[in-house]
Amino acid sequence: MILDRRMPKMELKTISLPTRQIEIEVYTSSTETSENVPAILLLHELFGVLDCYREDAQDLADRGYLVYVPNLFSGGAVKYCIRAMVTKAGRTNAADSDMNKEIHALLDALKADPRSNGRLGMLGQCLTGGYVIQMAKRDDMLAPVIYHHSLGVEGVGVPKTETLDDIRILQGHWSTVDPYCPAKKREKFIEQLGDRIEAYTYNMPHGFRSLSRGLPASKLVWQRTVDFYDRELKQNLV
Repeated sequence: MILDRRMPKMELKTISLPTRQIEIEVYTSSTETSENVPAILLLHELFGVLDCYREDAQDLADRGYLVYVPNLFSGGAVKYCIRAMVTKAGRTNAADSDMNKEIHALLDALKADPRSNGRLGMLGQCLTGGYVIQMAKRDDMLAPVIYHHSLGVEGVGVPKTETLDDIRILQGHWSTVDPYCPAKKREKFIEQLGDRIEAYTYNMPHGFRSLSRGLPASKLVWQRTVDFYDRELKQNLV
């Protein structure tokens, strides 16, 4: 009988930003490797960093990725972050908002990590999906993914004065029974991005990898996410 001796590998680090300090859980492969690997920033939703997100982060790490899971509520900043998520990510999500500046800094730190090969992916869920839309405008953001991004507050998740033209690629997953993702606004968003978005819908409630994690469709969401990362971060190297 051969025992699987692989153990979850997680370390804690703190990144100091002009606005505050953010705690980050860093996940690496359970199997030792000396190679630099693609890197993914995994953002939690309104519930904070749950064990289910830790499981997903370790799964990605064991598939050959370096994964940062920042605690956006670090330092007791729950009200600050929720207010930013609701008033900026959900309604205006201005490119130069304090929260988006923080996300840029987190991505820069992830890219500069000596274990990273500089190829970046990202996952945002619910209200943090708005940050992914803004980060998808970065030249070095190769594989941005959003889950049940809340489109119900205003427009498509960015200010009406801003454009989506700089987004090169995006994968999006939405619920057809989620009141926070109205069909008309979802369809408008998909139409605006055209062939730059890989869009999927599911007859599944909100919280694809948390509240609805046990549903069969959740596994399909995850498999499509992993396939997207593998294709864009490991295969499409040109």
